[in-house]
Amino acid sequence: MSRAVTESSGGGKHRRVAGYLGSLAFHVIYVTPIFWFVELLQNQLYWKLTGEPGWTYPLSPYHWFSFESLGLWAGSVSLIWCLNFFWFLRRDVGLVKRMIIAGTLCFAGEWLAGFVADRVLGHPLQIWTNAPLVYIKFSALFFWWWDVLLYELLTVDIARLGRPAPVTPEPGGEQGVQSPSR
Repeated sequence: MSRAVTESSGGGKHRRVAGYLGSLAFHVIYVTPIFWFVELLQNQLYWKLTGEPGWTYPLSPYHWFSFESLGLWAGSVSLIWCLNFFWFLRRDVGLVKRMIIAGTLCFAGEWLAGFVADRVLGHPLQIWTNAPLVYIKFSALFFWWWDVLLYELLTVDIARLGRPAPVTPEPGGEQGVQSPSR
């Protein structure tokens, strides 16, 4: 192989990685604050329906919300993006399966983050009221499934990440799908 071919293929790999990281960064910057505000609404809705906040933040002066949870939301957006890009889109996983798989993994991640923060770091992030799992309730699965659906709705065009779009039929022509250029 010539040096020019070797250099160009290496540069393509770097561009591809930079594209992945740029897309991920965009999603984190775009979706994380939205999820954080939705979390506030979810906690308020839970409070209105049950008479108590769904979860509290013991170290926050506000107790029913915390800016520290932005980091957890960035992690969940990163997880959902990775699942979408590296698994769901490549295997044409349906929306309901995406919601169940990604939402359940985020649910487990929230519990794990709460456990690690409390037991390892000595800094409890969130405590769910009367929850057998302490850091999360099973009812949070529905919130997480909703969050994955919201992610899909917010990123429907962006999440395709270069997948071919269906071609509109031409008058008197055939309908088809553009072939991806690879």
